Amino acid sequence: MSQTKANEFGKWRSFFWPIHNHELKKLLPMFLMFFFISFVYSVLRNTKDALLITAPGSGAEAIPFLKVGGVVPAAIIFMLIYAKLSNLLTKEKLFYATILPFIVFFILFAVVLYPAKEILHPTELADKLEATLPHGLSGLVATFRNWTYSLFYIFAELWGSFILSLLFWGFANDITKVTEAKRFYALF
Repeated sequence: MSQTKANEFGKWRSFFWPIHNHELKKLLPMFLMFFFISFVYSVLRNTKDALLITAPGSGAEAIPFLKVGGVVPAAIIFMLIYAKLSNLLTKEKLFYATILPFIVFFILFAVVLYPAKEILHPTELADKLEATLPHGLSGLVATFRNWTYSLFYIFAELWGSFILSLLFWGFANDITKVTEAKRFYALF
């Protein structure tokens, strides 16, 4: 192959695949990490809505109450804890300390909370509350009635904000040079 054809092929190759072979040992683990975090996020995003909306005595009216009364305060508290821990821990330990509560909760939910939902959900008390409170607060009662699903909803919402946005992109920014980022981040 002549030199001009080789240069032309190299330009086309770098246009479609801008990664050098020696960079694959950094890119592939990052890509797998991004894929699995995004996959879990996608599953959680669909599951949280399905659990809450189809729960007995619940519906879409519970979502605004959870977003305002559950997700926002939990995000603020989690961010304050994260800020404090970021001053105390190394980046690696901070990563594990941030992801560990999510892993523990989702395992606990799958093994304990979901199987025992009939025992844990205060159905009778929620029925009494629903009978006495105004109809506009039925979403609030639904979040209380299905509190395990509400916790799942909150943790699933925080997964996207903290694990995907904060942890992954913070990790990526720490280990990627600016010249690599121009080529790597487009692939993500």
